[in-house]
Amino acid sequence: MTTMKKYIIACIAVLFIGTAAIAQIDRSKIPTSGPMPEINLGEPYTFDLDNGLKVLVVEDSKLPTISFNLDLNNPPIVEGNKAGVQSLTGSIMGKGTTKTPKEKFNEQVDYLGAQIYLGTGGGGASTLSKYTEQVMAMFAEAALYPNFNEEELATEKSQLIEGIKSGENSAAAIAGKVRGALAYGKDHAAGEFATVETINNVELADVKKFYSDYFVPNRAYLLISGDIDKKEAKKLVNKYFGEWKAKEAPKSNLPEVTDVPTTEIDFINVPNAVQTELAVINTSELKMSDKDYHAALVANYIFGGGFGSYLNMNLREKNGYTYGAGSSLGAGRDYKSTFRATTKVRNEVTDSAVVETFKELDRIKTTYVTDEDLSNAKAKFLGSFIMQSEDKSVVADRAITIRTNNLDEDFYKDFISNINAVTKEDVKRVANKYFKTDNMRIVLVGKASEVLEPLENMKINGKNVPIKFYDKEANVTDRPSTIAIPEGTTVNTIFADYVKAIGGRDQVAEVKSMAMIGSSTTPMGELVLNVKKTNDNKFSQTITMGGNVASKMVYANGAGKVSGMQGSAVLEGEQLEAAAAEAVLFPEFANPDGGTLIGAEKMGDKKVYVVQVSDTKKNYYDMNTGLLLGQETTQEVQGQTYSTMIKYDNYKEVKGVKYPMTIIQNMAGRDFRFDINTLRVNEGVTDADFN
Repeated sequence: MTTMKKYIIACIAVLFIGTAAIAQIDRSKIPTSGPMPEINLGEPYTFDLDNGLKVLVVEDSKLPTISFNLDLNNPPIVEGNKAGVQSLTGSIMGKGTTKTPKEKFNEQVDYLGAQIYLGTGGGGASTLSKYTEQVMAMFAEAALYPNFNEEELATEKSQLIEGIKSGENSAAAIAGKVRGALAYGKDHAAGEFATVETINNVELADVKKFYSDYFVPNRAYLLISGDIDKKEAKKLVNKYFGEWKAKEAPKSNLPEVTDVPTTEIDFINVPNAVQTELAVINTSELKMSDKDYHAALVANYIFGGGFGSYLNMNLREKNGYTYGAGSSLGAGRDYKSTFRATTKVRNEVTDSAVVETFKELDRIKTTYVTDEDLSNAKAKFLGSFIMQSEDKSVVADRAITIRTNNLDEDFYKDFISNINAVTKEDVKRVANKYFKTDNMRIVLVGKASEVLEPLENMKINGKNVPIKFYDKEANVTDRPSTIAIPEGTTVNTIFADYVKAIGGRDQVAEVKSMAMIGSSTTPMGELVLNVKKTNDNKFSQTITMGGNVASKMVYANGAGKVSGMQGSAVLEGEQLEAAAAEAVLFPEFANPDGGTLIGAEKMGDKKVYVVQVSDTKKNYYDMNTGLLLGQETTQEVQGQTYSTMIKYDNYKEVKGVKYPMTIIQNMAGRDFRFDINTLRVNEGVTDADFN
């Protein structure tokens, strides 16, 4: 009894002591962190096969599982006019072998509860350790004896083409390919992309050759991790990969990659885009082995790497422009990587989002981060790193990363201390080094009609930003239209409005011939333009200077000729076709569907429809009045393309039909204004005019 009483008293004492201890905790203070864990990768067991395959074995018997990871460590690959062959090759691999049909192979994988995947960069497998040899045998078979055949290739090509076509009008899909193409160039491994044409160029022989060239062991690493003895691992690797033939993969000559001389906007028009895909990009010389590496990681994390980053807190939290914004700073190995800040924003705030992005870039480059921001960034960054370090597959992959990036063996052991050593001075320094705000591409994929004009008026640090235009394949193109075309507008309706504007179908039908004379005063003397046309497609145009014929063109009955001070010549080919088109008295009346509506834009202060009426000619029609305001003709001379613009103005009615009484033609950079002083309808024209 006495013993029991003493026990109860002792328990009560412990209870009150514990309560007192709890009461003494100061909850107003954040508990101090414990010591940082030490990341110890351990030394993997390594050996090389005679064919050059490097094998790393990480033993871990805590769980009865095993995994294999094959990294071919190939040099960059340029696919050229067969872009897509790499993807097609990888997609066929793993679907059966030349030894085992696809269905049977898949059944065996499922039966063992294993996973096996292959691609052109390598592959991997995982299973319970009791099936180690069976799965390694299957993995090696799939890797070394792929079954390439026409049926699988046709299926994969069809799916790849379908994917490309489905993304043709997707701003996100277009942005995904043009960003790399603009940053690196389309002839670079990081800039090229597959098209329907390049995929159709790929044949089965190309797939087999790609595999033969690049699925080779010379630079490859095989990582084995899990419940396996190193001696057993070496025996199995020799058994199943020892016969893999050594071969050097081809090396591509990559073009030199440079940033733009001054910051510019690269704009890609997607008329159906409901938001703008925004990215600012510059190249980065950063490598994992550089002393700047850890400071660069922290700087990028603070700027755009986390939810609480400068960029996200501005664009999302402060301004509500987007659901999220972020940035990345790559570390290149075989070529330069890039710094990129990306987001998706509403069309109406595109220009503002660009301005705010550069404000945050200037902020991290000119102002020291606060101690709190720096501390929080380190804590969040290291928390993620430490969590990842609990994953044995990640730890094992780091062993390969050390070797493929020429890193010090203690790179990951020292990672935490190196992150903690980053100072605010380091952050500012590397931000100025790697965030090149004077040489950035601002790549915008969006709806020109809603975002382009504000961008043209936008200023960064008090200066307008030059804009270049690209199409969806990253080719240079003209400025897109910023004017919305009313629904239901077609070439037919535009031509009908034009005919109505000049007098109507009945009045136009009454015109059998037209003769006009105009003059232009130039430094060379007076130029006189004399044009005659008939409704049966006869045409003559004479230009005289100082009373002498400078040039004369005649077209009638399917034949044409041109003459002048240098002699005469018969019109043929494209020149004859152009003369025949010019001979039509009212093309819009004669051929009401003769063209393609390609857009709308501004001509001076007027909005105009742009109609492609031939391969070399575009007409511009006033959206308000319907009248023809201009005609642009392009021609190629000695490999150079030249454009000539003729503008029409001052329409006046003659016998019920309106004609332009002012014609301005730009030639050799000079505007020649012809004022029409004589215009006769259904008179003053004879057959002799077309001899």
